[in-house]
Amino acid sequence: MHDSTACQDDGSVREHWGRWFRVGAILVLALAAVNLFFRLDREVVTEWDEALYAISAAETARNGNWIGTTFDGALDYYNTKPPLNIWLIALSFKAFGVTLVTLRVASALAAWLTVLVLMLWARRAFGATTALLSGLVLSATYGFIYVHSGRSANTDALFTLLVLLTVVTLWGGRDHPWRLAWLGPVLAAVFLLRGMAVLMPLILVVTVLVVGGRRPGERRWPALTAALMLTVLPIAWWAWARWRLDGWQFLGPMFQYDFVARTATPLEGHTGSLLYYPNNLQKDHYVWLIATAVAIFLFPLSRERFRRLWSELSGNAYAQTLAGAWLGVTVLIPTMMQTKVAWYLNPFYPIFALLVGRMFAQGFACASASSAAWRRRVLTGTVLLALAIVEGKLFHYSYTMRDVRHTVQGLLLEERQTLAGQRVYQDRWMRADRFVLEHVIGGYAREAQGVGGFVLAARRGDYVIVPQPDGDGSEIVLVRANRRHRLCRRAD
Repeated sequence: MHDSTACQDDGSVREHWGRWFRVGAILVLALAAVNLFFRLDREVVTEWDEALYAISAAETARNGNWIGTTFDGALDYYNTKPPLNIWLIALSFKAFGVTLVTLRVASALAAWLTVLVLMLWARRAFGATTALLSGLVLSATYGFIYVHSGRSANTDALFTLLVLLTVVTLWGGRDHPWRLAWLGPVLAAVFLLRGMAVLMPLILVVTVLVVGGRRPGERRWPALTAALMLTVLPIAWWAWARWRLDGWQFLGPMFQYDFVARTATPLEGHTGSLLYYPNNLQKDHYVWLIATAVAIFLFPLSRERFRRLWSELSGNAYAQTLAGAWLGVTVLIPTMMQTKVAWYLNPFYPIFALLVGRMFAQGFACASASSAAWRRRVLTGTVLLALAIVEGKLFHYSYTMRDVRHTVQGLLLEERQTLAGQRVYQDRWMRADRFVLEHVIGGYAREAQGVGGFVLAARRGDYVIVPQPDGDGSEIVLVRANRRHRLCRRAD
């Protein structure tokens, strides 16, 4: 039976974790860096969104089309989001060259900064124990790492960071109203990144400021006026520049398609029930959910413990409103949208990590009594086992599902020096493969049906990629092969 005295004084536990916070934070950030950056150049570029951003950013870096971004040399009206993500990738390309690492470094860095911001803020709000454990959980959350997020060139990692910065800014604005001015650049960045998705942090801001109340004599309007100006000016500058380029051809669909249609109808077959996101959460993160259940079983949530669990929020209507609004907008808004995809849950992962980390922290606090030593050992083992399983899952996914070696891209990269400036044929080029050939390597993609079509269309010295076991014949010479494809050259 649970020892009711074990949770009465956790001061020694907090002091112990507080002394080791810096060391612990460095270790957590190192883990996050490994999970986000290790083998970043050895994972395949994915089709659709990542490939679209990659090609548009490469063309922006080469041609300087910063306002009207292009795809295959023409203005892009398929991707109806503003260009901030393309700008960041293009700047990375211009600074460091076009590689798979520079393609993804902005997203990976945004995810790493999310772990850092969560820990620094959680330490002030809930203590060092919760901060370190929350950072640990987030660093090893599969969806946060892989699902359209930290290890890809998509917008979701940066969007998650900006939503978290909105929460942190609102929290700090309670005691220091002028900090609310930072909402301006954060909201402007969200709009320039995801367009009408700015409604998520905007609803969060309005809810907290209106429902959370304010202290007597508190003057927030100067800071909020500054925030409004800092939001509107960058957005207006870009919108005006884009409108001068092509009128409403882009701005209209950005609102109608990317907001109205995506909210009201399931686009591109992305349907799901009201349980779509809970199902994704348990499917991808069952390990952390089971570990949390073990912590609750070891240290049951009595009424007193539940009050202590969120003692920092008790009696603080502003903090309670912020916590509820944060949870609400990151779960309810994606649930209400008719278009459902797994990565819409990404802004929820920091609060998910905070909830799990808080449960672990309270368990360790309750286990500080000597009579609960065995429960402390079980809880420690559970957390370490969960971490080991998740890390194994992340590495297994990287080496099996995302490994570039057994793909067309792998063949191209292995022969990058040979293929630079050369024509390479294939039955049909996927966008991601074409990005690697044309923008990373500097070759030229051509299409021809089969070996026969290649021989008719190609010149001597041209290359062709054919599936295994094709590629035999006197007209072509094998250059390199992997499990699925062969790279061959037309015979001289």
